[in-house]
Amino acid sequence: MIWKTILVPHDFSSAANHAVAIARDEAKAHGAKMILLHVIDLPMTLKPETVIIPDDTGAPINVKDYAVRQAEEHLTDLAARVAKDGVSATTFIRMGKPEDEIVKFAAENGVDLIAMGTHGRTGLAHMLIGSVAERVVRMAKCPVLTIRAD
Repeated sequence: MIWKTILVPHDFSSAANHAVAIARDEAKAHGAKMILLHVIDLPMTLKPETVIIPDDTGAPINVKDYAVRQAEEHLTDLAARVAKDGVSATTFIRMGKPEDEIVKFAAENGVDLIAMGTHGRTGLAHMLIGSVAERVVRMAKCPVLTIRAD
């Protein structure tokens, strides 16, 4: 298969960083573009308009705007690193349940491949926390490459 658009959901973990590296290599090999997506999933007990005071600025900001700002900084940095390796990457941020937003985004944007990191949880941790990657594999209409970081 020839991949033209590769989606890399990113949760800023080492597993997601490893997925970016592999997706970058695939994008180079196929002449594909990359899309970096971060889904903000706020805890149900925390409303988006809740105000926090971050240590870095000391200025009050609502938690949604803070999460978006942090995600934008990380994704912009990742896209710049990928661009240095000759791969075009665009960035997007969504809010919601990660697996739902990833699958919906892939369908809406004609994604050929989703490459995503997995934490490899097993046993009780897997049962309690679950696996976003596993749910994306089950729901996505396109191929999903799951990458486990060492």
